[in-house]
Amino acid sequence: MAELLSAVDKLRYCDDGYICPLPALTAGEAGALRERLEAFEAESGLTAGHVVRNKGHLKLTFLYELIFDDRVLDAVESVLGPNILCWGSSLFVKEAGDPSFVAWHQDSYYWGLEPDDVVSAWVALLPSTRENGAMQVIPGSHNGPRFEHRPSPEGSANMLFTHEEVAVEVDETRATDLLLDAGQMSLHHVNLMHGSPPNRSAERRMGYAIRYVAPHVRQRGDQNSATLVRGVDDYHHFEPEPVPKRDMDPEIVAFVDAPLGGVPWASAS
Repeated sequence: MAELLSAVDKLRYCDDGYICPLPALTAGEAGALRERLEAFEAESGLTAGHVVRNKGHLKLTFLYELIFDDRVLDAVESVLGPNILCWGSSLFVKEAGDPSFVAWHQDSYYWGLEPDDVVSAWVALLPSTRENGAMQVIPGSHNGPRFEHRPSPEGSANMLFTHEEVAVEVDETRATDLLLDAGQMSLHHVNLMHGSPPNRSAERRMGYAIRYVAPHVRQRGDQNSATLVRGVDDYHHFEPEPVPKRDMDPEIVAFVDAPLGGVPWASAS
């Protein structure tokens, strides 16, 4: 497959640690995925934003198809090269008027993946706006150190899995909003400092983040799992994942949710 990003785009990604917006799905395709997720919620009585935080592509078959979408992978290939594994994926939902927010953090602090050839493709299933709490990033921060993180103040509405925040003062005047129409996506580096404010709008915000790694990347601690989505894996650092044949297969759900090295898969965005 041809790489999607131009030489200028790739230079911007190297300098800034992100690129946004990029084409991915059509608005109609994004809407169809959202409708299927909402149908899953209605039929199961479960909240998709909670259930699909942990390797969602193994839990719902239509999300498994999404991680192989060539429009997404062509952009990722521009960053990681022709051999690509999907290490994780998570659905992020902010309900209308919810005061919850995502504190400033770096995914690299939590995930234990080395080296840092790791990129997140954040696909908007509904528009991501300033009003509904779009992701914010600090351009160029991926080129700095991996900072320690500290507990958020007691009572904080921080949505992060570990309820932590980066342990340095962040100059929010440098922050950039990653604004997306339904179907568009952003790419961001694993070490990029990012977070997001509350949803102050009257509508949901919904996005699906897919975490891709190059095969030479290793997981610190216990061996993790991944799905080969393009090219070849000559390293075999990750356990191969099962292929879901039906939604919420009990054996696959047990495989996904079994603790593996205490990794907070989803982080938050």
